[in-house]
Amino acid sequence: MKTCIYLRKSRQDEEIEKKENTDTLARHRSTLLAIAKKQHLDIIEVKEEIVSGGSISSRPKMLELLEEVKNNNYDAVLCIDLDRLGRGGMQDQGLILDTFKESNTLIITPDKTYNLNNDLDEEMTEFKSFFARRELKMITKRMQRGREKSVEEGKFIASTAPFGYKFEYTKEGNKILVIDEKKAVIVKNIFDMYLNGNGAYKIKVWLDSIGAKTNNNISFSEQTIRRILKNEIYAGYVSWNNYKRRGTKTVKQKNKDKIIYAKGKHEAIISEEVFNKANEIISSRSTTSVTSNKELTNPLASIVKCACCGRVMTCNYATYKDGYVQFLRCKSCNQNRGTRLDLLEEKILENLKDILEHFEQQILSNTVENKNNDRVNNLKHTLSLLEKESLEINKQKNNLHDFLERGVYDVETYLERTQILSKKNDENKKAIKNTIELIENEKTININYNDLVPNLKTVLENYNRTNDVKLKNFLLKTVIDEIIYYKEKGKRTAKFEIEIKLKV
Repeated sequence: MKTCIYLRKSRQDEEIEKKENTDTLARHRSTLLAIAKKQHLDIIEVKEEIVSGGSISSRPKMLELLEEVKNNNYDAVLCIDLDRLGRGGMQDQGLILDTFKESNTLIITPDKTYNLNNDLDEEMTEFKSFFARRELKMITKRMQRGREKSVEEGKFIASTAPFGYKFEYTKEGNKILVIDEKKAVIVKNIFDMYLNGNGAYKIKVWLDSIGAKTNNNISFSEQTIRRILKNEIYAGYVSWNNYKRRGTKTVKQKNKDKIIYAKGKHEAIISEEVFNKANEIISSRSTTSVTSNKELTNPLASIVKCACCGRVMTCNYATYKDGYVQFLRCKSCNQNRGTRLDLLEEKILENLKDILEHFEQQILSNTVENKNNDRVNNLKHTLSLLEKESLEINKQKNNLHDFLERGVYDVETYLERTQILSKKNDENKKAIKNTIELIENEKTININYNDLVPNLKTVLENYNRTNDVKLKNFLLKTVIDEIIYYKEKGKRTAKFEIEIKLKV
């Protein structure tokens, strides 16, 4: 019976681990592997959930498991208890139970095996799930009350320290927030520059020039700088409930009465006066956009991507003597210099014209079809090798369980080898899927080239005939999948490189 082991710690387990210095997942793993051996279950996957989220949307391994159960990858799932699969909201539990029922996948625990297509088992599962939900609600409310009380007392309770601060422990073992002197200097400079008329972009350029990085060791973005300017933690205050969950998304709390503000126990980096002045400037600059009607102003919208970070490049206006000029630039990194929109448009059209001429010559000489046939044959050979590798991996998986039953492998060795094989199997499946897709793409590529020629002609004939930005964007998207853009720092305005990836 093909079986997946699912392991997840509860919040109570985490509290016990802190007190007793034990490894809950290791203990559960040992118990479940013993059951697998006793019941002759073929363990083909082990999923360990690192986080203990109440909602399945915050548990990546559970989302993976549900998708695989839905696809009938397993005959059974082995877990320490039913509530480890989920005891969140009714919607989550309904999704979990329905997925197992529709795929006819068993749920095996140390106490019982549940078949959700059996009426008695289904009723028992729903009964246990009801009480698990009630217990979770009580625990969640108790934890939330504790958090709110801590914030009211001025304690900083988030799990990561904001930029400019770090965590230290007192002699009593309590975690406190203290100033990180090196980073605090940067925070002070950010506020100082902003009060002296520098916007987020100019501050970002300065931070990049001195090599400053965030706590995650990445370059500062304009959004990160604005968050620092708006964060009351730097003025010596703490807050809670600024955000709330709406389904699977986190949104800003609009009900100000539910947000808790308190004077923090930590030391402020800047004065309240400086913080208030900065936020007055932010409020004064939050004016209605000229393009508030949401009309498209960039014909290259969502098409051009930065070669350095892969993010979509955006359009901004720069002021010149003769008026406004549109520039395309990357807001995410400082490695790629922007360029004028009109020059980039001109370059794209020139490249499309060259591509059109090249395709017409290839189609006339039938070179496209011959090259495609060679590529298809090579890909089929690769697919054959990958399928043989898949059979070998499955054979090794079966041998692993035999070794466990005979005592050749202990639990840790068995788990280690299983995880290695599971990783190889995932990579193999991905490679097979990608190869099949490539074969299908190559089979149709000649047809697509023939389709592309008239489409390219349509774009080139009509692009400069219209001033409708939305229509221009639509025309480009009929033939272009994406454009990769790169220009070195210091290059003159027109010196940049682009790579056009067509829809083939």
